Amino acid sequence: MTVTQDLFPSLDANAPPLRRLLRLRPDVLVAADGDDVELTHPWGRQRVHALGAATVARLALLSEQDTDADQLTDGPDAGRLLRLLERFPFLVTTVLADRDGDALATAVPIARSATLPADAPPDVPAHTPVVLSRFAYLRRLPEQNTGACVVESPLASYRVTLHQPSAGAFVAALTSLRTVAQAAAVAGLPVAAGEALAGLLAGTGLLETAAGADQATDPALWDFHDLLFHSRSRAGRHDYPSGGIFAHPDQPQLPAVPGAGPREDGPGVDLPVPDWAQVVSRDPSFSEVLEGRRSVRSYGDQPVTVDQLGELLYRAARVRRVIPGDPESPTAYDIVDRPYPAGGSTGELEVYLSVADCEGLEPGVYRYDAAAHRLQPRHWSGAADEAAFRELLTAAWRATNCTVEPQVLITVTSRFGRLSWKYSQIAYALTLKHVGVLYQTLYLVATAMGLGPCGLGSGDTDAAARALGLDWTSESSVGEFLIGSRPDGPAAVGRGFADVVAESREAVN
Repeated sequence: MTVTQDLFPSLDANAPPLRRLLRLRPDVLVAADGDDVELTHPWGRQRVHALGAATVARLALLSEQDTDADQLTDGPDAGRLLRLLERFPFLVTTVLADRDGDALATAVPIARSATLPADAPPDVPAHTPVVLSRFAYLRRLPEQNTGACVVESPLASYRVTLHQPSAGAFVAALTSLRTVAQAAAVAGLPVAAGEALAGLLAGTGLLETAAGADQATDPALWDFHDLLFHSRSRAGRHDYPSGGIFAHPDQPQLPAVPGAGPREDGPGVDLPVPDWAQVVSRDPSFSEVLEGRRSVRSYGDQPVTVDQLGELLYRAARVRRVIPGDPESPTAYDIVDRPYPAGGSTGELEVYLSVADCEGLEPGVYRYDAAAHRLQPRHWSGAADEAAFRELLTAAWRATNCTVEPQVLITVTSRFGRLSWKYSQIAYALTLKHVGVLYQTLYLVATAMGLGPCGLGSGDTDAAARALGLDWTSESSVGEFLIGSRPDGPAAVGRGFADVVAESREAVN
């Protein structure tokens, strides 16, 4: 007997066809009211009228236990129940199981767009060549689901749980084009089981036939990770708990303002606090700044000064105040108020400077203490740290198409735990939104001050972690921004609106 037969003994060469069991999602509530029924589910609520008492009773039973799909065609109310399930396919899970009810795979709808037929997805014939979607991925479930894994895709409106190692082996076999029979042989599954499992995977959008692989269903301009990130960080294409749900009550919230980090022994550099009246009197108008904002990739002969850096950081990134949370509330946390908007006011972004050429500052790495308005040197502990510092500056130089030697590189990091303690699914997307508004704030303040700003599109996570002395899984670089002196002087602001309105209207007309 094979290992597969030991784990799933009824799936031997002579095993009967797999059963298809249907059940409502466990979070679907069925409230009967005579011949009517109300269905409450993650995507809303529906009331269905005049079903009949027998159909209502069978529907309620379907929310409590698995039912053979074949049994749904029995009885005088079978047609009515099937039509109801076809109307709400996004509420119905489908299980492939052996005669004893031991599950091989379960298809769970995760979006309202799920459309797997309630009666059964058709089997894929054994001779059909099939291949896994290039957007599909296999992952282990948390410990409470030991022994199971899931296959998912940002393109699929279903999640398929694989309960047996043989099912995972079948999926792995289809990372290259094979017939269903060949994949079943690799996985140690009977051909009939392979046909049913291939039908379930194809019906849920996780598998492609050779004929369908050439169709225009693959979003060619998307990379796998980008599409997955997009689909999972917004509602509509998954059923995972999302938003401010405080999913980690057993973990302490990180402090609103971080303390001294590694390699920070010694005094810091207290930055001057700008005078409000002076700033307001010399700043251009908002419209002039907004219209004059540009990415500057060349610098003046004199470098930026430490006083200018201090004013920029103060106006764009300081901590204005910390509002303590209620210590009696398990979901309360300290609110951080900064010059730029941020979801939840968690204040997870931090700023580091890699200084190459700045009047009044020694070259090196500094952490900006946004509460004390101080630069805290992060001393190198060896040649490797200094080499990582050079790597960061070189990467920034390359990001400007090798046009400018950086004066000061601002590295924006995220203390992810400040967000993920409260937010689920959207935490990383949220921190990137915050990076964007910090970029714009830096651009506008630097433009008003007559400095040369330039946001960069990418950075080296590992080099930043080494140079800044960080554990990248706890606090990692998420943005890079160059600041330098402006070659054309401080008056380079907008002198009027620029647009393509007239040309666009003329082209349309």
